[in-house]
Amino acid sequence: MLKERGSRKVPLSHIEVSRYLSPSVRRLLLARPPFLQAIQRMTDDALKAYILQHPPVVYEAKRGKKYDDPLFCIANLHALYIAKNRFHGSEKVRVTLVEAPPSQQTNAVALFFALSAEACHALSPNEAGHYLAALWNELMSDQPALLMDVSERFSNKTTFCDAFGLNRRLY
Repeated sequence: MLKERGSRKVPLSHIEVSRYLSPSVRRLLLARPPFLQAIQRMTDDALKAYILQHPPVVYEAKRGKKYDDPLFCIANLHALYIAKNRFHGSEKVRVTLVEAPPSQQTNAVALFFALSAEACHALSPNEAGHYLAALWNELMSDQPALLMDVSERFSNKTTFCDAFGLNRRLY
């Protein structure tokens, strides 16, 4: 697959979605709804933590490598989308650099990254509900203030379950 070339922090304004991704693949990669119903209500710190855990995967243009040249995102587009919609273009985010794929393989590489991520992270609704409730219970018993650092809706079990569309009676 692609060779990793390290990571670095770059301004959001220097990152674009790869121009070689077809419109249908772009739509598909951005169509995945977040599990949390109101992601825009998450705090900046919580969103920065998410982006730190799922940095945009980017490549440099094959031509000259000037510092101001854009980086092209092919994976973790959702993290990039969230960052660009929440933070200023001058805000720096960590990106994972990879070798540029051949242009005709960009869609396949992007879909490979997306499928591998979903295979590793996706949970069925039943499993996800128990996992999320367990996380909430642990934080509520040990560090309840951290729940509010993620979202104001995490202050009690009812609003937490409502935020994720979970039946609170099951948890």
